[in-house]
Amino acid sequence: MGTSSTDDLGPKHPAFAAHFRDPIYDDEGDDFAPFGNDEGWDLVFLTARRADELDGSTTVAQIDPEWLGDEAEVAAGLDEGDVDMVDVVIGAGFTLLRLTGQIDDLGRALVLRALDTRDRVYGRQPQTERMRADLLAFG
Repeated sequence: MGTSSTDDLGPKHPAFAAHFRDPIYDDEGDDFAPFGNDEGWDLVFLTARRADELDGSTTVAQIDPEWLGDEAEVAAGLDEGDVDMVDVVIGAGFTLLRLTGQIDDLGRALVLRALDTRDRVYGRQPQTERMRADLLAFG
């Protein structure tokens, strides 16, 4: 995981910076923050390195095609038995938002479903509530 500063998380698109202002969006150590667990950190760090390949039409699935390429499989995998998939979907969604300032409709739906699954696994967390509220209010 990152150790030096939030600069490690990559640039923030102005639309992301304006809407997603809670400190959890820069937290590299909170497992319930989008980039604080291993999956979320890896996604934002590695994707920021190729940010020039992203644009307003990039989808959540394109952030990590190896994990997220088969959307039906991803949707089926969002259950209490695969917390890594839950963390990947949340991390990919917020990585896309952070770097491009947008999220595709299917990606948004998958992230909301992943947040619901996280609640079922760990109980409601303030971080999950904040992400859900911010995502629902965005765009």
